[in-house]
Amino acid sequence: MTLYLIRHGLAAAGLDDLDPGLAPLGHEQAAITARALRRLTPSRLVVSPLRRTRETADPIAAAFGLEPEIREEVAEVFDPSLPPEERKAIIGPFMDGVWSEQNETLQAWRRRVVETLVDIGDGGGGGGDVIVVSHYIAICVAIGEATRNDRVVPVKLGNTSITSIDVVGEKMMLVGAGSTEHLADEQVTGVATALPGGP
Repeated sequence: MTLYLIRHGLAAAGLDDLDPGLAPLGHEQAAITARALRRLTPSRLVVSPLRRTRETADPIAAAFGLEPEIREEVAEVFDPSLPPEERKAIIGPFMDGVWSEQNETLQAWRRRVVETLVDIGDGGGGGGDVIVVSHYIAICVAIGEATRNDRVVPVKLGNTSITSIDVVGEKMMLVGAGSTEHLADEQVTGVATALPGGP
């Protein structure tokens, strides 16, 4: 079974908004991505509870007639309610780091993401592939697990990039990471940052 991991579209605001929706370009990215996925026959659509992921999932849900399943386990690594300055201060060094040097809380979060994605992908899809709309770091966790890479960010991911991972038993195998081929060059955003509304 294949998981198609979609990073959310460009958010309308940065860190000062605890749960921003999509910018106009983010909505455009989401619609283009839904069209790019039309060749698939997914049986489920799993979505982070945050507004930017739910809005990214809307055109995908409409394209396939799927009801989004909201899962906290594929949400952001850091609590969105952290003060903006604190989040800004920790995200850069964290993204430059490796998982083996993170604290137990972060490592437990990583394990939960991996366990959830393996469970979703290992027969939990009802016979078809699964689309998961999530966030930069959660998708990087899956890529790192599939490639045995300890880096927090093994691959940079643009908004609405598509990462495909095969799940066989307890193992993840990377098929393709962070493709933005469905977007025009001027529509590619967010490659350098996991922050909402980042360039």
